[in-house]
Amino acid sequence: MTEQLFCARACGWPEKDDQPAHPKLATHGTLCDSCFVRVRLALKTIPELLMNMRAAVFPASNFELTERVQGGGDGSPAPLQVGALDSSDALFVKLVTWVDEVSEKLAIPKPSIRVWMGMSEAQGMRMPVSAKAAYDQGSQLVTWFLNRLDAIAALDLAVEFLNDITEGHDDSPGAYKLMRRYGSEQHKPRDSQKRECPVCGKREVFVAHPSSFNSEVMVLCGLCAESFDLSKYPELVEMLRTA
Repeated sequence: MTEQLFCARACGWPEKDDQPAHPKLATHGTLCDSCFVRVRLALKTIPELLMNMRAAVFPASNFELTERVQGGGDGSPAPLQVGALDSSDALFVKLVTWVDEVSEKLAIPKPSIRVWMGMSEAQGMRMPVSAKAAYDQGSQLVTWFLNRLDAIAALDLAVEFLNDITEGHDDSPGAYKLMRRYGSEQHKPRDSQKRECPVCGKREVFVAHPSSFNSEVMVLCGLCAESFDLSKYPELVEMLRTA
């Protein structure tokens, strides 16, 4: 495990009237408060994302998916949404892969969960997988991570873990990228309700009300995903009170 003074992602506070720009402290292992909240919220979105993606595989049906590809035979093929299927499997494999990595680093047992295996590596969820089953399996893995998140944040892989879970990469997007397509509808604030972000400078700060993605009221920037401690930003208190 690693001990350091400043955030490993080089996060910083912007210059203000009474103080110069300065780096954020690593308050959770190698990560600052903002990074820790960012990855925690991303993890919390994953069970619902998996559920929504599985529900989208057959948008006109509530039946469980029993075969990966249905073809041949009489009649028209089922309206299989391959993008949703591949995305859900890729996200599930991402979790399973990180479970293997973290359990080895921390020398702790892995959660017991069914995985569809290829020749040498995980390929996705074991069939059949309903939307509810996807949610339950995702919740099991996410809870395992959340219960150990401070310990994960202290590992030398913390930044890689955060980047992969939140944004990911082209063939395996992270939670925030997937939310744009598979996230549940959220109340979207009007432009007049937004405030200027003290970090990125854009007028994208809004009040995020409790939902399946966050259990408490938060003040967030919709562009840089910064979350704000209102005791440090009294100018945002009135915004929260009005909302």
